[in-house]
Amino acid sequence: MARSRTISMQFHPRAFSAFGADLVTNDTVAVTELVKNCYDAFAYHVEVEFGEDKHGKFIQISDDGIGMTNDIIENSWAVIATPYKEKNPTVSRAGRVRRVSGNKGLGRFSAARLGNVMHIWTKHKEDEFFHAKMDWNSFLESNNVNDCRIQIEELPQNDIFNPTGTILRIRKLSSEWDKTKIDELRDNLSRLVSPFKKLEQFTITLVSPFYEAPIEIKPTKLIEQPTYRIWGNVDAGGTIHWSYIFDPVNDKQHEQNRSASIPWKEACRGFNTNAIFLDSQDTFQDYTAGPFTFEIRCWDLDNDSLDDLTRVFDLKRRAIRNIISQYKGLSIYRDDVLVLPKSNASKDWLGIDVRRISSLCPRISTSQIVGILNISSSDNPEIRDTTDREKLVDTKEFEQFSKIIETIISQLERLRTTDKSPEKHQEKPNINSLMAPLSAQSLVRKIEDAVEKGAQYEDILEYVKEYSAQNEKGIQNLQSRLTYYAQTASLGSVAIVILHEVLTGMTVIKRFLRRVFKEYSPFDTRTQEYFEDAEKSHERLLDVAKSFSPLYRQDLRKTHNKCNLRAALDSSIRLIRGQKSSINVVICENDVPNLFVSMHDGELQTIFVNLLDNACYWLQKNIGEKIIDINYEILENRIRITISDNGPGIKSEDAQLIFNAGVTAKPHGIGMGLAIVTELLDCYDGKIATVIPGTMEGATFVFDVPIA
Repeated sequence: MARSRTISMQFHPRAFSAFGADLVTNDTVAVTELVKNCYDAFAYHVEVEFGEDKHGKFIQISDDGIGMTNDIIENSWAVIATPYKEKNPTVSRAGRVRRVSGNKGLGRFSAARLGNVMHIWTKHKEDEFFHAKMDWNSFLESNNVNDCRIQIEELPQNDIFNPTGTILRIRKLSSEWDKTKIDELRDNLSRLVSPFKKLEQFTITLVSPFYEAPIEIKPTKLIEQPTYRIWGNVDAGGTIHWSYIFDPVNDKQHEQNRSASIPWKEACRGFNTNAIFLDSQDTFQDYTAGPFTFEIRCWDLDNDSLDDLTRVFDLKRRAIRNIISQYKGLSIYRDDVLVLPKSNASKDWLGIDVRRISSLCPRISTSQIVGILNISSSDNPEIRDTTDREKLVDTKEFEQFSKIIETIISQLERLRTTDKSPEKHQEKPNINSLMAPLSAQSLVRKIEDAVEKGAQYEDILEYVKEYSAQNEKGIQNLQSRLTYYAQTASLGSVAIVILHEVLTGMTVIKRFLRRVFKEYSPFDTRTQEYFEDAEKSHERLLDVAKSFSPLYRQDLRKTHNKCNLRAALDSSIRLIRGQKSSINVVICENDVPNLFVSMHDGELQTIFVNLLDNACYWLQKNIGEKIIDINYEILENRIRITISDNGPGIKSEDAQLIFNAGVTAKPHGIGMGLAIVTELLDCYDGKIATVIPGTMEGATFVFDVPIA
């Protein structure tokens, strides 16, 4: 018959290494954890000192907290993974209550990572003055953790604490602390309490031989002056209530304020004002992560923006970047004390930088933002950090929490993209200066003067050659400036001014070129060559003008516009068919009706051409069939057009930004197509949106126009 017996689970003293040295990722995190214990002891002030005496170098952490009694030392402090803080989630002092931050009972063993010997002096108002010494190396000589002994001595008097507190002194340090490492600790300690909220009666001072004087850990005024700021709260149902302010430090832009709400159902799918999300009941879950508050501050770190900040704060660019870097990223605070990040390794715990690199749309990075997420033990019990304090436990609630934060970040990015002017320090080009190189008047005067003086045809031809070269440079400059104008100004008004000048000038240029060719070609066959060069330049410029002609609506607005929907679509398809990208693309029109809409035919064609051209471009990536499907729906006095394809589709997080000027995923695109479409439809109270996911698993765009 088999015998059975029971045995007791035991811990070898090496567990101290596992709990301390191995679970705490680095030395700066270890010190930060010990400072957090001071906060939990209701300290008003903590001093972290790196010093040296006759016994060698030491790290000393002193606080004026409530101290520890002999009973707490023996039955709680010396017990591994004690549930003491779980059973006592708050601590009281002088009629005030503070919620403690730790709950695993392992933070004290951070000291084991820092050094081999630890001294503790402590005084509680209800007990005597005690001293305890722990030698981690001596513990390793024991066979069982229960055999490890801590000698506690009662001291006869208290000349150290007034009236209570604790001193932790660590000797026989495990590693060297240079200035770089202490600076990193300073950064970690600066994040321990929110830089946006002055925590009542809790300060930290850092003392080091590398600093001329003790440093009080506190944020600078720069942190109080972000260029972009979004803040608000998430309620128990997951609805995001946000407010936003754009407050540039220069006087060239004006402050902008906005506020709104985003329901949880929209947030969990990826919020978008220009997107229609198809219901997916299979993946949608009720929000259970709990309410919390948030605030994210953002700066532009390009040289021009930094120059504005240097003038206001009297700091160098590098100093500004270093200050923001000290607090950079998103920080989670539970009951006013830092949860994440505990180290540089965890500053991008949400993957913001990875998200930025993997997307072609404008994204912010952790280096640009300082964000605070305020949770609580009572409201957010399932948002928990892992034992190593480097990340959060992967729960359903954490997934919901992350989705909410991603939505807030996306909203900030969208608002920032709207307010940010990349060319804000550049003077807008003058229309006259743009058109001057293209004017033929100077050439006319030169030739007329030359003819009157009896010049030879070689001289005349040289004038034409010079004009041709000048014309070419003017075209290149105009093309670049058109892009600039399109991204920074009202598309319609700019097009009116430029196109009026261009189209008027082109008539004069064309007429004069033919005159020169007719009068001087008999004298020299080279005239034909020069004329052809000049005419090519003329045609290129005309092509530029034609590409923007649908926006030239000055005369169109004088009369009632009406065009045939089917005719405009057919014409647009014929234009698309002439492009290489449309080869092998099947376009299904699905009996789009032969009715009239209240738009100019050029405007409607522009909408169709842009959407069809985008679809054809991305369909090139398809190995199999390439299909564009066009459908319609008659509403009261409007018609809704849906254009779908079976291409790669659009990411939900990119669905909003693609409608902004300058945003494109095409390698050589300028990102103006959808921006132009949006503006054209806006003139007729029309809207455009992308459907996520697309009805054919690719991209789907929906827009509406008024029926005539």
